[in-house]
Amino acid sequence: MKRIIALCLTSALLFCGCSADTESSQSASSAEKSEQITTSATEPTSTATTVTSSQSSASTTESATADIETEEPVPEGSGTAVIAFAGDTTQSDVFADATASRSMEYPFEDVAPIFSAADIAFVNLETCVSDRGQSEKKEGYGFRTPPEYLEVYTLAGIDIVSCANNHARDYGMDALADTFDNLEAYGLDFVGAGSDLAEAQKLVTYEVNGLTIGFTACNMINHNSTWYATEERAGLACVDLDDCQWYLDLISEYEKQCDVLLVSVHWGLEYMYNFSSKQQKFGHMLCDSGADVILGHHPHVLQPIEQYNDSVIFYSLGNFLFYKMDDYAGQTAIFEMEIDKDGFVKGKLSPVFISYCKSKLLGAEEPMYSEIIKLCQELSAPYGVSIDDNGVIELL
Repeated sequence: MKRIIALCLTSALLFCGCSADTESSQSASSAEKSEQITTSATEPTSTATTVTSSQSSASTTESATADIETEEPVPEGSGTAVIAFAGDTTQSDVFADATASRSMEYPFEDVAPIFSAADIAFVNLETCVSDRGQSEKKEGYGFRTPPEYLEVYTLAGIDIVSCANNHARDYGMDALADTFDNLEAYGLDFVGAGSDLAEAQKLVTYEVNGLTIGFTACNMINHNSTWYATEERAGLACVDLDDCQWYLDLISEYEKQCDVLLVSVHWGLEYMYNFSSKQQKFGHMLCDSGADVILGHHPHVLQPIEQYNDSVIFYSLGNFLFYKMDDYAGQTAIFEMEIDKDGFVKGKLSPVFISYCKSKLLGAEEPMYSEIIKLCQELSAPYGVSIDDNGVIELL
């Protein structure tokens, strides 16, 4: 499996609010693969680096795994890679019930071919993963996934998740600590939270076809300071717009270690189809500091894709396998993006609808397919991004 792990020191942030809608279970059709993005033939290799944030002294150490590829090596920075990504996911409560009554493949069986064909696959994990703890949220708003249901993610081909969100610590510190242990046990990389500040702010890198691709994450939603990771306490990498220079400095350090740097940010206003001025300001600051691609989540609906200088901002990836306030919040997409050493090359979105606790891949003949495409076209056109009727994404 397509894996590399690179750890780097720094800090993280948190995000809040989801609404619940229970759905009954029923089998659905299986998946189609995207035809617009060509995946690379080789598997990523694994590396680990460590760097201090601007809040600590700067030092760098490197180590590499002993695995050596037998194929002809690709010159550094000369290749391309495909990343598949989507929004908010959980396997808590009714979702786990639906999976239990069918199979671990059921929730993502339509989209698994897209995740699996990519070099790296990413989603937002909007839940803790544990059997312990009591909910710290009001009734209906605390989410906890039983550890065994992480198999849903591994079977789908997902490699890395963000834990920088306002539900990662819903069931307390023990459940948060379990989340990290369980993700490691299932071979899933994670960013945005950790057992201390260094782990919460870490950079995870993948080597794919001569490219070094980095992921890190932060949260801007829940401003309860007890959720913040510190040097001595587990928590999230939380950032405030009024005090973010340290994080921008961190991004600048991480940019030096990657050909392409992706930053996942939990931000924005729920159920709003456009981004806030705060999102755009911080997004542009991240890009100016070295982020090549920003993957946003929390609003629970799709928001614009923006071209900003040489970077691309996906302001909200929407829900993907999550509670929905209404059917509009169930309209979403799985994204694919081809990148090279300069960043975004081309992309594709494939419309998805959350139905019966499943990410249902829509066919072009279904009316909702065109509705989602049109929504994304209208949202993104003012920001230098073209999306055709087949979901192909190009920068203008």
